[in-house]
Amino acid sequence: AVVSTQSTGTVIEFVTLFIVQYSYLNCFSDFGLGKSVDHLRSAAVSISIDDPILRYSITMSRISQAFQLLFDNFYLFSRLGLIRLEQGQMQSLSTKFWLYADLLNLIRAGYEIQREMKDQQKRQKSNLKNYNHSFYGTCKSVVKRRPDLFIDLAKNLADVWVPLNSLNITHHSPGVVGLCGTVSSVLSALTIWDRSLKLGSL
Repeated sequence: AVVSTQSTGTVIEFVTLFIVQYSYLNCFSDFGLGKSVDHLRSAAVSISIDDPILRYSITMSRISQAFQLLFDNFYLFSRLGLIRLEQGQMQSLSTKFWLYADLLNLIRAGYEIQREMKDQQKRQKSNLKNYNHSFYGTCKSVVKRRPDLFIDLAKNLADVWVPLNSLNITHHSPGVVGLCGTVSSVLSALTIWDRSLKLGSL
């Protein structure tokens, strides 16, 4: 009776572990691998953008995000014992592509903000009554018109410290890294709540 109970318990544990692994596999395959394909498709579209800086930054960012999710899945599958890979290497590669994506997103946001400020100055000069010579006045006008750019810039500025610290490029305390990650998550949630605050894809 004792052997039977132990056997039953072992079977239940095995079935439970299999269900958990299968659920994780389906969840991350649908989200990770599916999103990887979506990013690659988006990159195939953005490669036709006329502006060379936007073309490079957006396309390479999407490719980086695709590989980040891909190596995330490899890392997960390895942890679940589904494939044999060096987990540390998979995690490191995923973090590196995460960093590349953040840096490229910062380049895009910074470039678009600079372009918007130049356009704003031209508009102000054409309307002499509302012409404001100050840098602050120009920034204020751009923030009102394009808050999505500044939110994206702030989100990536906060987020970039997480992979930098993970790769030992910077050495901030866990509290600082946690705060940066929280700020990035809050700003991401804000763009989901209000779609007008999300930087659109070209």
